[in-house]
Amino acid sequence: MQFPIAEIIHTEADRRWITNMKGHLPFLADLIPADLFICCPRNDGQLMVVAEAKPTIRESFYRRSLIGYVLPVDIAAIYQAFRSGEITEGPSGKVVHGQPLHQMVYPMRRGRHICGVIVVERNLYEELKHTNEKRSLCRTAISRAVLTLINKTRMLDTPLPSPILPGDATLLLNSSDIIVHAGHQAMLLARRFGLPEAIEGLAWQSTFPSCGEIRVVTSSGIFDTLELVGRKIILAICILPLDPADETVALIAILRDITELREKDRELAVKETIIREVHHRVKNNLQTIAGLLRLQMRRTNLPEVKVILSDCIDRIASIALVHEYLSHDDVGVVDLKDLAGNLLSAAMQGLASPDIRIKARVMSPGERLTLPSAKATSTALVVNELLQNTCKHAFRGRPAGQIDLILAVAEGELVITIKDDGIGLPLDFEPEGRGGHLGWQIVRTLVRDDLRGTLKIDSSSTGTTVTVAIPLKECY
Repeated sequence: MQFPIAEIIHTEADRRWITNMKGHLPFLADLIPADLFICCPRNDGQLMVVAEAKPTIRESFYRRSLIGYVLPVDIAAIYQAFRSGEITEGPSGKVVHGQPLHQMVYPMRRGRHICGVIVVERNLYEELKHTNEKRSLCRTAISRAVLTLINKTRMLDTPLPSPILPGDATLLLNSSDIIVHAGHQAMLLARRFGLPEAIEGLAWQSTFPSCGEIRVVTSSGIFDTLELVGRKIILAICILPLDPADETVALIAILRDITELREKDRELAVKETIIREVHHRVKNNLQTIAGLLRLQMRRTNLPEVKVILSDCIDRIASIALVHEYLSHDDVGVVDLKDLAGNLLSAAMQGLASPDIRIKARVMSPGERLTLPSAKATSTALVVNELLQNTCKHAFRGRPAGQIDLILAVAEGELVITIKDDGIGLPLDFEPEGRGGHLGWQIVRTLVRDDLRGTLKIDSSSTGTTVTVAIPLKECY
């Protein structure tokens, strides 16, 4: 459930702070793990829950969302933290849905101004797994992690960290870079790297970093993201330096095995390279075929044969153009605006009479329009045929003309419009007729059967407009 924070938070600085902190709640919910809430005051002074995050790797205390819930004034710890501006501990051991709860409340404070509080509710059973010393250490780490994010999000708009997933390992390091706590998953990772499982008490540099090459991926001002590339294993490491830090605990490191993910990335990169090469070779083969047809066209003296071969060459060239794009850009999609521009340029150079001054342009929305490769080939053939017809026939007897190729998206359809100010189509023209020109038969068949679209023709003595509408759902 989304809650409009602006309804009860009236200053831009507070809204920005709350929104920034809200984005980091899911990370904290799984790091601790705990249920987290941000509560802000209404005009009547009562606190309302405006944001929440529940742990994904542990069961939540709550079975439904609390966003929009107004806290009763008898919840002493939360109201005390809001009024005093001090971190407050709630009653320990309260049972919610059969689970004992430990509550801490952190004010979001700027000077004397407090815009809200963050409530952290942990399951006490989580602490029973540790010794008293470890419990104190974990509570310190949790408290400083929350305070660090509260302080940093007040000043910085930073990218959010990756969510914590089951299987991620957690380490706590002190100011001397000594590992003071390693979770069970961290011990399992250590074994896979050939390290001793008991890595607590060891220097960080003598453990995982000694087993491979450390690469800095990003540094956001809050989190540092690294990759450790070993001989057989690759780890993603997210580091949260704590502020304030002391000799007890100075930073939290989350380790994730991404070996399989990187291997899949590598395999995809290899496959993409192969596909690009295939498209490149197909393009070359098509150009070779077009070259052979040009040789054949020059050897014949029959005008009808020359026209047929010229049409075939143009159709092959339009398909080769699609494969040219796929051999350089995204192997799965083609930029329709660039494709249309090149088809129009080719039509103008190869088909327009040099005695006629034709102005031509492509008009499209600002955003990028793309088509998957299979549909791009059919679309290129359709556009090529329509441009051929326009350049050959629309301006007979005219000294000049205008061609507009218009691309648009409207009502879930890709709309391609080719508009000219020529002499129009013959009065007896029937695009649906079986005996019509081959080019129109190709356009009809591709639009109807392959692209699942519609074809509309409006013609008069002042020009012709052909509109092809393709449902976007048929393209992807």
